[in-house]
Amino acid sequence: MFDELDREIFAAGEQIFKEGDAGDCAYLIEKGIVEVIIIEHGVEHRVSLMGKNEMFGEVALIDHQPRTATVRAVEKTVLVPIRRKLVDGLLEKCDPILKHLLLLVLERFRSRQSSFHAAATSTTDSQEQSIRRNALKGEATHKLSLAHGITRALANSEFELYYQPICSLLDGRVAGFEALIRWHHPTDGLIPPMDFLWIAEQTGLIREIGLWTLERACRDWPTLRQYTNYETPFVSVNLSPTQLASEALVDDVEKIIARHSMEITELKLELTETAMVEHPEIALKILNRLIGLGSGLALDDYGTGHSGLNHLQRYPIGTLKIDRSFIAPMLESGQSHEIVRSSVALAHSLGMNVVAEGVEAKEVGARLLEMGCDFGQGWHYGRPAALHDLALRYAIT
Repeated sequence: MFDELDREIFAAGEQIFKEGDAGDCAYLIEKGIVEVIIIEHGVEHRVSLMGKNEMFGEVALIDHQPRTATVRAVEKTVLVPIRRKLVDGLLEKCDPILKHLLLLVLERFRSRQSSFHAAATSTTDSQEQSIRRNALKGEATHKLSLAHGITRALANSEFELYYQPICSLLDGRVAGFEALIRWHHPTDGLIPPMDFLWIAEQTGLIREIGLWTLERACRDWPTLRQYTNYETPFVSVNLSPTQLASEALVDDVEKIIARHSMEITELKLELTETAMVEHPEIALKILNRLIGLGSGLALDDYGTGHSGLNHLQRYPIGTLKIDRSFIAPMLESGQSHEIVRSSVALAHSLGMNVVAEGVEAKEVGARLLEMGCDFGQGWHYGRPAALHDLALRYAIT
């Protein structure tokens, strides 16, 4: 983990750092013993001895404050320095909530060191640290508030499903619907999924949201089915990476399907490449079990992930959904046009059908049909709408 040459050696009695110094690194003791000292009224007090494999100096390293004690080598000591650059890089990638909680703990630790006299820092440094801390606190508070709000929303029925039609390019018939969650926040109004699903994924609440979505879509399917006149109608529900990490998903799907007396062949589960990348082995096992139940699987946002061809080869995907980032510019961009054309041909050669996402113009739909694409989804065919609004859009004859 550490460079063999990155070592510091201290003789017995040599000072490693003193109280008030800048905390630019922590140390891991590879060999030897150090003593930690505080000074009260000019008198030294040893507060601890530390030996091999123990670490010291980490508090000042993390919170960018001065050292709170003096450390000396008791005997010849070999230390591995852990530089600020490394730790700052790790903290930068750390979840803001965890980082904020860590700094709160360190702040309270320091507040108890009433006998420590930290060296003064410049006003500029203090202001910069305050700005950083306030920004972090704001981000962490926002995430905690969102997480709390999601829990409340699940309990208070603030979520609602909107459904977007997926239409046959050959004749325009509605073949199915994709279920898309919306949050009716009591003060912020209608919140789209991109503004809250990320925190649900990070906090584990996505599993509850996923189950709620599946339950509601299956409950609504008898009504939705009336708005289709396709031979093999379906409703699509999105799966998250977290859901694909637990085999309990298969049992959940089976129970929900049975509860609503739904034909499982009319349920299509959508997943992204990210879900398969994060948990490849268990994802494959779960997806094969879902296929065994009779559900269809769709790979969403195709082309935006990494190693998409490997996923098409390895996983039991029945539907390929080409991302809107390729569909929208395909009439003006020869490169996008070729990506879409070749993706359609590849999917068909593998026995898959294809859905083009983000179709917003008749001309785009016509070109997709020329390529042999099977289905289109986008504003040209209908915007997402609540169940009661779909009744007005699709009059039953």
